[in-house]
Parts: sequence; C-alpha cells; structure tokens
Amino acid sequence: MIKIERRPIIGVMGSHEDEWEEYSRPVGELIAKHDYHLLTGAGAGVMMATARAFCEQEDRLGLSIGIIPTMDYAQGLIASEEFPNPYIEIPVITQLDQKAQSDSMPYSRNNVNVMTSHALVILPGEHGTRNEVALALKYKKPMVLFGPEKEFELFPEMPTRVEEIGQVQEFLEHTMAQIEIKESITI
Repeated sequence: MIKIERRPIIGVMGSHEDEWEEYSRPVGELIAKHDYHLLTGAGAGVMMATARAFCEQEDRLGLSIGIIPTMDYAQGLIASEEFPNPYIEIPVITQLDQKAQSDSMPYSRNNVNVMTSHALVILPGEHGTRNEVALALKYKKPMVLFGPEKEFELFPEMPTRVEEIGQVQEFLEHTMAQIEIKESITI
C-alpha cells in the first residue's frame, strides 16, 4: 500500500513588474501556514514576492509550483534566466507563451495557471492578469481579488474583491471546505 498526500493548489496571479509587497507577502504567508501548495507563473513581480514569502515560512508542507513559459510567439524563445524565479521549488516547463495575446488564446500558460488551481487569489496586474480572471470566470474557478479597488476597474465582471488578508483567509477556508480534495489516499 502507498499513501499519497494531496493538498489544495492555490494560484496567485498578478503583475509581472510590481511586487505589490503589502498584498503578496501576507498572501504567501497565509498559503504556507495553511499547508496549501502555491502556484504562480514563476516570473518576477507578484509571482516572485508571493513565492518568496511562502518559502520563508518554516515547517510548511506545501510546495511552490511555477508554470514556466519557454516561448514568446511574437519574438521566439524566452531567455532561461527570466524563469523560474529563485523561489520556485517545482518548475513545470511548458512550450507555452508567456502571455496571452487574447482571452481565448489556448497557447499561453494562463490556461494552465487557472485550470490547475483549486482557487485563485488575484492581485493587481495588467492584461495577463485580466486574462486569467476571464479564464477563471469561464472555467468557474473560485477567486477573490485582493487589493485596492482602483487597480481592478478594468477587470471583467468584477468578482469579489477584498482589502483585508483576513477576508482572503475566510475565502480560502470556505472554498476549500466546499471543494472535495482527497488529502490522502491509500492505493
């Protein structure tokens, strides 16, 4: 018999340029303290800041997963030093584009980010982040937007937005209670 441990995967999406430390740090810490896995796009900005805060938590059971693009279909191969950031423990290397050119583009890592996550925490970001929100709506993934209201004005069908980390915690705990994830199975 083999015992397999499964943990919820929480995707954190946001800016690839700005770290939004006041939001990314508490989210990374929260995910680590709940022993969830963290999934990001493995790049800079929010992705790196959240993964750094996550990895700094001692005695966590979850791992930092990063979906790594290798292509920019407009320019060719992506330089390998861009991805993954140093806080990614499990890099998932794909042949996918680093950003979607449109919301329906199936060849970007945004689809993998959203579909793999059991729930999403969306931090401020630009087009790629808005694309992930649109995909989450399409795939009916639970999500919460965390940050200042003005940063989400251009987002589609404004999902629930919160400003306090306690509200993010309530969202994750409630969502994980609703989703059946067999935390351990014996085969």
